[in-house]
Amino acid sequence: MSRLGRRQQNEDACGYWTSARASCFVVCDGAGGHGGGEVASETAVRTLLSAFSAAPSLEAARVTGYIAQADEAVRYGQKLSEGLREMSATVAALFLDGAARHAQWSHVGDTRIYHIRRRVCRCLTRDHSVVQSFVDAGVLDAAQARSHARRNLLFAALGMGDSAQAAALDEPFVVEEGDVFLLCTDGFWDALDESRMVETLMSAESAESWLVSLEAMVIEQSDPRQDNYSALAVWVGCPWEVTQPWPARTGCEPVPAPTPGD
Repeated sequence: MSRLGRRQQNEDACGYWTSARASCFVVCDGAGGHGGGEVASETAVRTLLSAFSAAPSLEAARVTGYIAQADEAVRYGQKLSEGLREMSATVAALFLDGAARHAQWSHVGDTRIYHIRRRVCRCLTRDHSVVQSFVDAGVLDAAQARSHARRNLLFAALGMGDSAQAAALDEPFVVEEGDVFLLCTDGFWDALDESRMVETLMSAESAESWLVSLEAMVIEQSDPRQDNYSALAVWVGCPWEVTQPWPARTGCEPVPAPTPGD
């Protein structure tokens, strides 16, 4: 889903490509004004999906290369019009092999990828933001970061030049039956916490219905300045059968989620 929120223009974009060989899911959040943000995010999504579909791979170097191509496309677009000169976009991309046995991801900015496995929810990505650097340094905790006045100030995004260093895992990680991934822009995740993501998953019958439940919470928490918000949900197998309250599954223990990359 991709919604306007309470803004006059939706500068988010999302898309996916699937085949018997592999799959790719992308969410972007554009910025720049005068239509630049919308152009940047749409350019990034189209370029990344095209690059991956032409030569699917989960190797870290190839994955960061896809992001680099998207960055180059956005930077090229900046030269085409004065109104696009300052456009940029954040990006988060999830890559799966054809059998959905391994996954890889990459991102730039503060669009996030969450992973839920047996009621354990982890944010795989680490925001390229000033506030996140404060959290990493121990100056702020995660709760304080959500309300910080500079929480939207980024130090990396597509179109920002050499600072757009994509993060990715060194090696793909093993996917398990029931794994759930959520890719979303800050307009979406800023209104939610990880416990509510898991709570709504318990009663969802499909990826679509889960997103509808999450969106209701986003709208409930909205303010007059609500940003655009976009999200993609990716389910592997049957999460509602695998991810259940632990008291109902005697002897089961949570399976750790993959360690976040730098």
